[in-house]
Amino acid sequence: MIKLIRVLLLILLSLLVLNSGPLTSSANSVNPLPYEDEKSGKNSNAYLSTYEFLSTKMKEDFINEIYTYAMRANEKWGIPASAIIGMAILESGYGTTRIAENANNLFGIKVWGYNPKNAWQLKGQPDEDYEPVPVLIDYGKDRKIYDESKRRDNWYRAFTSYKEAVNYLAGNLLLNERYRFAKTNYEERRKKGWSYERASKEYLFDIANAGYIHLGGEYYRNKVGSIMDEYDLYQYDDRKLKDIEGHWAEEQILFLTEKGWISGYPDGTYKPNHSITRAQAAAIISNFLALTSTNKNIYFSDVVKSFWASESILLVAQHKIINGIGNERFSPNTFLTRAQMAQIFYNAGFYSQTVNNRVNSFKDVEQNFWAFFAIETMKQEGIMAGYNASRFGPNNPTTRAQMAAMIYRIHEKGLNK
Repeated sequence: MIKLIRVLLLILLSLLVLNSGPLTSSANSVNPLPYEDEKSGKNSNAYLSTYEFLSTKMKEDFINEIYTYAMRANEKWGIPASAIIGMAILESGYGTTRIAENANNLFGIKVWGYNPKNAWQLKGQPDEDYEPVPVLIDYGKDRKIYDESKRRDNWYRAFTSYKEAVNYLAGNLLLNERYRFAKTNYEERRKKGWSYERASKEYLFDIANAGYIHLGGEYYRNKVGSIMDEYDLYQYDDRKLKDIEGHWAEEQILFLTEKGWISGYPDGTYKPNHSITRAQAAAIISNFLALTSTNKNIYFSDVVKSFWASESILLVAQHKIINGIGNERFSPNTFLTRAQMAQIFYNAGFYSQTVNNRVNSFKDVEQNFWAFFAIETMKQEGIMAGYNASRFGPNNPTTRAQMAAMIYRIHEKGLNK
């Protein structure tokens, strides 16, 4: 009778664990956990991919998404993009681990505590707490079912997207007091002539030895380094823009790139003579002013949440710097005219005082023109000029080089403060 009661109790406890939350996989899935499969389940499987086989396309698709975020993070915070991508591949199994699938957490970043906010619990992982976690059922080594309600060691930060995860790693975690020295070392080694490959691998060694992982610097350098070698991820570390050497706006473009206010394309170009779009302008202004949300509810039917500049567009609209074109549309891919550019700068307050005369500086800008005051004010401040003494070209598109030059002038004059 006592043995029967014990068996029934074990069954009851198993059911409680199985029903304690949604599962990523079933008992028949690859790499099951002990509470999913008491025979094949292992606690260490918690960190592995939920896929039995990853196709080449799956891997390439993951890298093609991540490298754009890594390059922008590299431009903004100086963390080597190759290391970011390599770490994401290793830690998330190309985005196929339970943590990556459920929390968009590509790096296994933890949040210690009992049911902390903005976190997801990886049930069934090995006990990593300083104090033992209560065990409900023990099937043997690496096959234990824990009391998940008593755990604080298996909660992981939940992100809304891969981009947010990359930005948190590069712009927050790796810049804190513990790891910041590694970035300084990386930059100094690059100045001494170290290759991107050697400097990036040494960066991994530094952060691992500082406590990023418990297996040590040599292990992490070799493990992630082999992934970086396989895909030649160092190609994403070179922040030099291939197509601006000798360009009239080269100095301004490079300065703004170093500041993280503008960025080039994934192929390493800036395309200085291409016309700038409304979305690109929104991203630059948002970065330049470090805009934060006003929590004002704004909706544009032609800007989906997954659009690369959706956040920037909402921010500039909330601050009434770049407004929509009517009918709940923003028209993100429309090229920006010079008149519109002047009005955006005017809306942002990039002037010491508004123009106080009614004299036309340009024959092609009448006093009743909708952007007259903005154009005259920008001319007065020395931010924008005409093609010649009498022609402004209000309806001509603004190029990416012109935008960089104007932002540079605004910064130099301190009009963004």
